[in-house]
Amino acid sequence: MAASNALLLELPAVLSQGSPDTRGEILRRLTDLFLAQASAFGEEHVALFDTVMEQIVGTVERHSLIRLGLQLAPLVNAPVKTIMLLGQSDDIAVAGPVLERSKRISDEVLVGIAGTKTQAHLAAIAVRLVLSEAVTDAVVQRSDLDVTRKITANFGARFSETGFRTIAGRAHLDESLALLVAGRSDVPSEVFRDLVRNATDEVRRGLARCDVPGVRTRLDQAVAAIGTQLLHARRKAEAPGATAASPAPDKLKALCEKARAGKRGDVIDELAVIAEVPVVAIKNLIKQGSEDGLLILCKVAGLAWPDAKAVLLATTGSAGDPRTAFGTYSGLTAETAQRVVRFVRLRKSATPAEIRRLM
Repeated sequence: MAASNALLLELPAVLSQGSPDTRGEILRRLTDLFLAQASAFGEEHVALFDTVMEQIVGTVERHSLIRLGLQLAPLVNAPVKTIMLLGQSDDIAVAGPVLERSKRISDEVLVGIAGTKTQAHLAAIAVRLVLSEAVTDAVVQRSDLDVTRKITANFGARFSETGFRTIAGRAHLDESLALLVAGRSDVPSEVFRDLVRNATDEVRRGLARCDVPGVRTRLDQAVAAIGTQLLHARRKAEAPGATAASPAPDKLKALCEKARAGKRGDVIDELAVIAEVPVVAIKNLIKQGSEDGLLILCKVAGLAWPDAKAVLLATTGSAGDPRTAFGTYSGLTAETAQRVVRFVRLRKSATPAEIRRLM
């Protein structure tokens, strides 16, 4: 400690008269001394070094600060005030190592940095080994899409429900982020269901293509949970502009029961009555393997997804890829479905390609 005390006595003169190079050399010597004995220092000794370093940090050149940050960031007992000054630097080369690695920078300081600094600073915070909800909330609030992906991919980060909902709101439009959310087991089920419900068709298709077991399981669970709710909610929202009356409940019930019983002929007949299309048109759709056409008829009939899937199975012998089919079904609006059905009524032999062009 004698050496550090001597440096402390020299400090006022060095800071007032010395050149940046001289001050940088003092900081280097002091840092080397600290590193050599850091494991043996108690907090009172660390505080002494902190006092000296804190006074020098603002007087040296950039390269000295970058070196200091790299050296102090991994230390479990690094000088706290010095670490805070480095982490708050506008220069990401100085702040980055500290923001990424130092355990001596408090959540309060991290929240402040997240609220005022650049996306590069937020990205550095996003990869810390451990992140509290308070910090992730602050980062997510200001982060761009790249940083949002980075922090979502960090399994050492804990998120509040508000944080997860903010992320999910961005994932509606971004397949990569949606896959990251799907891969986290700590995302509330309701939040993930909302993501699937509100996602674009492209994002839904991306989720459906993913063969990671955990993601597939979460998607299957979400589809099962929202399948019945989704269509009803959309029909209610679209009711003021609807052009067709809702089918009678008894007719829908009969259709669903026959679909689940696999009664192909009865299902075709019931669906033709409810959707008001010729039986021959439905048979032509089945013959041509037009899954989209059948799903549109189910949409017009007002079927929930599980019932629409049963109709597909009863009429074609296969429900196809349930994730892809669900993405198509949930993306259909009443207006689109009615437009296609009007075309099917006119063209009893409408082709799959013609139907897809109308969707």
